[in-house]
Amino acid sequence: MSPGKFNIHKEKGIILVSLFNHFCYNNSILNLPKRLGVSYLNNFILLGDFLYHLVESKKKASTISMYKHDLKQFFEWLNQSHPNIPSETLPGDKKYYDEYFTYLKEKNLSEANLRRVASHLNGMLKYYSLTDDIGFLQATTKKQRALTDTDFITESDASILLDSVISHKHLNDIQLQIHKYIGPRNHSMFILMLRYGLTINEVVSLNIQDINFAQNTLTVNTSKSKRTLELSKQDKKIIYDYLLTIPLLFRPKDYTNDPLFISFHPQKMVYWYDYNLNKPKRISIIGTKRMIEREVKRSGIQAIVRSTHFRNSCILNKIHGGYSNEHIIYYFGLSSRHALYRFKRYLKTK
Repeated sequence: MSPGKFNIHKEKGIILVSLFNHFCYNNSILNLPKRLGVSYLNNFILLGDFLYHLVESKKKASTISMYKHDLKQFFEWLNQSHPNIPSETLPGDKKYYDEYFTYLKEKNLSEANLRRVASHLNGMLKYYSLTDDIGFLQATTKKQRALTDTDFITESDASILLDSVISHKHLNDIQLQIHKYIGPRNHSMFILMLRYGLTINEVVSLNIQDINFAQNTLTVNTSKSKRTLELSKQDKKIIYDYLLTIPLLFRPKDYTNDPLFISFHPQKMVYWYDYNLNKPKRISIIGTKRMIEREVKRSGIQAIVRSTHFRNSCILNKIHGGYSNEHIIYYFGLSSRHALYRFKRYLKTK
């Protein structure tokens, strides 16, 4: 049976979905356990059909992964908090979504993360034609706050962090064995975030064909833009050497859409390989965030920094370097001049 659309019916502002449609396919997208309770199963068939729509729409694997992560958490919350809502439906009342955002705020989710979750929920509601009934969800009405010193990583901390990633400090015997596999990969990813300002999503989405070792260039493709950055010879060599550490069987194939940064199984001490796609398995966004947290902690720097701090500092350095607004907007793939003005307003306070 080939995958296809569910039979969807509108009834009192809710959608009803036939349970027998293509569960096997959707389960492969969701990577769920084979045996599930009926209510759990119904919700995730709903989600599976929407994720398949994203696949058909040519969304990047990393983008689909984030949709899956956020929407699975919503359905898990819904099943636990409102078991009276039929499991084969989406709530037709906005109050349930507002309650979910209140729950996320109580967990101290950042403004950026709240906006992302709202965007993903809006996408699913639009797909199931519920936006006319519910309206557009807004997790927060706060305007983007002004930048402060804590939104950046210092040059000193950045240097300490890069040195620490390739060091063996604070690693036990098992971690040392794992490090020889993942250390070069993690170092390469940090290089692209700290020195070139790539976002986690951009780094994770890179394919082997995006890097040209002969010309020292890296092409960054997003849904909104495509830009080519020049790599230093030293940084290019770091990435090239990382690839050479991967056994040929698992190594991304040249000039293909194989992922540049691949996932590693620490228990089995092997690189993950997706035999369905016949290519190495891409490292996930969630896995990358956890990796950054671990490496920041291991480095011993006092500041609590994330990938946004790396990017912010790169943008600030470009402004200090006297580059034009047009160059900076292109280099970082900024959506508009307004995103850049936030940094210039910060500089005026210095």
